[in-house]
Amino acid sequence: KYECHYCGKGFNRPSSLKIHLNSHTGDKPFTCSFEGCGRSFSVLSNMRRHARV
Repeated sequence: KYECHYCGKGFNRPSSLKIHLNSHTGDKPFTCSFEGCGRSFSVLSNMRRHARV
């Protein structure tokens, strides 16, 4: 198990923990590439959902 050192939540994969940590740090590494948008997201799937709209 991989545990969040901020809140103690457990994850089965280190990649899931890394994504979760963004919610604590405010990190938003995924940026929309649509010209003129530039909106950033902490979760890749949220950015992909945004891109469909």
